[in-house]
Amino acid sequence: MASPEGTELQTFSDGTSKHEINWHNGKKDGWEIKWHSNGQMLSKRKWVDGNPKPPGLIWDENGDRVIIKPDLDRDLCLFCGACIGVCPTNAMFLEYNDRDIWIDQNCTDCLLCTRICQVGALSYPEVAQRNTTKI
Repeated sequence: MASPEGTELQTFSDGTSKHEINWHNGKKDGWEIKWHSNGQMLSKRKWVDGNPKPPGLIWDENGDRVIIKPDLDRDLCLFCGACIGVCPTNAMFLEYNDRDIWIDQNCTDCLLCTRICQVGALSYPEVAQRNTTKI
């Protein structure tokens, strides 16, 4: 039996996409995407050479992690620490003296910090920063 190659697409009975996965040299490679029957994307996961990349992260075409860090509006921020408390990876640190919030490489781009901020001081940029970390 030949190894799978190319794109495998499963569909619902009405023809809408259900599951799409890319294969290369018999291994999952590229994006695996799952859809709900209403057409809404449920999940998108990156695979490289048969190994899954951690979910919740953004990757460029070379397999490098693109770090998207939220922009902080210091004029709006109350420095209350709500964003830090909700961070599931403890990637955020508050420096009271510098009136700044630091976000390290553990950030998974989950957006919880932007959702919890009551004053809207954290927002995500339109374009990802080009800080990349190879994982």
